[in-house]
Amino acid sequence: MQHVPCVLSITLLLGGCAVIEMPTAEVRHPDWVEDRLDNAGDGRRAPAVVPVTSLASGEGEAMDDAARRLLAEKAEMEAAAARQTEANQRGSAEDFVTDGQARTEPPQQ
Repeated sequence: MQHVPCVLSITLLLGGCAVIEMPTAEVRHPDWVEDRLDNAGDGRRAPAVVPVTSLASGEGEAMDDAARRLLAEKAEMEAAAARQTEANQRGSAEDFVTDGQARTEPPQQ
């Protein structure tokens, strides 16, 4: 009974391999793809330059200023994060022991 699934799966695998046709170099596209490829050459060309006419006067400079401010704020935030990371780094084990010894000196009598 244990051999039935194995034999069945091998039979189905071999049958599937016999039915599937392997692609060759001369495979043709479906007809609708061929039609699209034939009709694609309608001769339209993209313009050499697309003029920007949607910005109001002075809006470009305002956008540039806003971008500069954002870049400056980003640089400040990155510097602050780097300082905080540097401040939060733990020292070596020797530094920890030395600091602990300095803080826990026995009282002088």
